[in-house]
Amino acid sequence: MPLRDELNGYLRLPRDFFGIPPCKSGDPDVGVLGIPYDITSSHTPGSRFGPDAIRSATDAERSHSYPLTIGNPDEEGQESLTKLLTLEDIGDLEVGAQSPESVLVHISEALAKLSKHASRLLLLGGDHFITYPILKGLLRGRGGTFGLVYFDSHADFYDDMGGLKLSHASTLKRIVENNIVDTENIVAYDLRTATPDQKKELGPGVCVEDSAQFKKEVERISNTVDCIYISVDLDVLQPHIAPGVSHPESSGLLMPELISLIRTVFKTGKVCYADIVELNPLVDKTNITSIAARDIAKEILTGFAYHK
Repeated sequence: MPLRDELNGYLRLPRDFFGIPPCKSGDPDVGVLGIPYDITSSHTPGSRFGPDAIRSATDAERSHSYPLTIGNPDEEGQESLTKLLTLEDIGDLEVGAQSPESVLVHISEALAKLSKHASRLLLLGGDHFITYPILKGLLRGRGGTFGLVYFDSHADFYDDMGGLKLSHASTLKRIVENNIVDTENIVAYDLRTATPDQKKELGPGVCVEDSAQFKKEVERISNTVDCIYISVDLDVLQPHIAPGVSHPESSGLLMPELISLIRTVFKTGKVCYADIVELNPLVDKTNITSIAARDIAKEILTGFAYHK
């Protein structure tokens, strides 16, 4: 490619998640897959553009390749993620405007295939519906017992939304009723807009609002499951930190609080998979939510690196 070679050093680097290199052979430490689907969103559409917005925010800026120091200044001076991990950006699933029933099969089949590899996976949404088919596929592909740590301002535990059984508002309901993850193995943090009936049905061990209780419940499920899946809905954060989400709610977590909770989960050594969902670039006018998603992605990658 003589023309490209002529401009070597002048061209922007490809998007490659903080410059983390691909593996030279075998499976990468981490695979990243985008699932740009938001047909099941009951509020503001646009989260289908989320995966590319997160990629753009993680462009290879050298100062951004080191682990976060949020809440942990001792991380300063540690090696960059480029030396700790190998990573493959798998790309985006071609989901288009399929019906929820169709895309459920499409997503679960793709994850069943990926689950047969040793790589950890970071999935980028898309609305929160995608967590259901992702877990369905992972369970079918690798078997075992899953734990689920669910960060969200909503319980996503409606039986239906507008008559639709498959919705981002019914994700946790479908996961539980289809025996993908038992309620005994779920820890959900915040759920500040959950209805009293939803909290009662899920139970006090699932609906956690205190960091000490969270740690206790996460440690409990880590002793009974084969792997843990972390799902981060960005609307768990306060709206001034993450305004660019499809269904914002008042109050919520600060970034240091969320990062601390994610680190608590990774300390179990059981985290194999994670997702980040509900980023809506169409309403993220200043890209501040993309930056928050970028930092959450970095923390998840750091967790994978430190707890291989």
